[in-house]
Amino acid sequence: MSWTDTAPTVAGRETYFFLSYAHSVPLSAAARPDTDYWVTRFFHDLNAAVQRGARRSSDLDIGFFDGLVAPGADLRQALTDALSLAHVFVPLYSPNYFSNAWAVGERASFRSRLDRLRPAETDGHVLPVLWIPFPPWDDRPEMAEALELVGGPAEYAENGLRALCKLSAYRRQYDEVLDTLAERIIAVTETAPLRRSRAAPLTSAPTEEPGEAALVVAALAGEDGRQWRPFGAQHALAIADYVAATAQRLGLPTRVVEFGAARERAPDSPTVLLIDAGLGLSAVRAAVAGLPRWVVPLVVAGPSDAAEEIVAALRVARFPEARPVHGVDEFEHSAPLLVIEARKQFLRHGPLYPQDGPSVPRPSLRPTDATDVRRRREEDR
Repeated sequence: MSWTDTAPTVAGRETYFFLSYAHSVPLSAAARPDTDYWVTRFFHDLNAAVQRGARRSSDLDIGFFDGLVAPGADLRQALTDALSLAHVFVPLYSPNYFSNAWAVGERASFRSRLDRLRPAETDGHVLPVLWIPFPPWDDRPEMAEALELVGGPAEYAENGLRALCKLSAYRRQYDEVLDTLAERIIAVTETAPLRRSRAAPLTSAPTEEPGEAALVVAALAGEDGRQWRPFGAQHALAIADYVAATAQRLGLPTRVVEFGAARERAPDSPTVLLIDAGLGLSAVRAAVAGLPRWVVPLVVAGPSDAAEEIVAALRVARFPEARPVHGVDEFEHSAPLLVIEARKQFLRHGPLYPQDGPSVPRPSLRPTDATDVRRRREEDR
């Protein structure tokens, strides 16, 4: 097949590979915005290795991962477009990968392109990597697939590629696996490229497990908080949707609701409340009255309003995790920390037991009626 015999159904340059991984959780407010440092390091190493051997670099970009998405972009759409343009999908398998709906959604989206091909045409277009080994009791076929396709030294099978990437003692083994991956990506892309085709839209809404409450995200901002975009052209998404997407990338089931619905759900759910400081202190104070203490408010400052005054009042009113943001960069840095803090506060202060339901008698060895009492006395004689 030639490089130009199909109609361009997706705008943009094709790429040799798309890197997929399960995001890790920020550990603290002091964490760097890119909490997956070693993933980023590996991406750049693999990108350079493919670049060295690529013969079509003038026609194609080399690699793509979500760290390249411009701030404020619609991440779901950007990733769907990138999945539509990649020739090889490289998932970094770890115990968290298969419980992360966003990562699994990327894989399903890319595979939707392969479903249109004959089985022989799909070989090599998914090239899994063992990033973190699975526990011994989790005998997944994907782990064996990653080891079989890449091969590599024994240290790779024992420790996973992240450990080889992190530890200088494994530099030779890391380079060996890296070169093997690059060679396979180049060979598949340049000898059996995929036709341009639209990948299925990326879906990433985690299902709620029994007993797990979905994170609630709501905005207190005028009439239609769900569509609130305080950063204008700097952000393609409403900020409630951006926070929800951040939570989903971290593997948390999430719901974006109106403020009234959030008030109803908050007693049983971790909750993030995005507040327009332009509403003023009195309006905000009245709106949050009665909300449970585990709600985490984020006050978005405008050019001339007193966000700090509102934050101080919220902290006095039993919301100690209230915080302000003054711009789009600070907001995007705060989003993952906000999500994790909301879940932590709910686990710490939320309801400990299920809601009251029908009473079920507990098993007992004691007599239950008069006949049983009389029989027990006769037996004791």
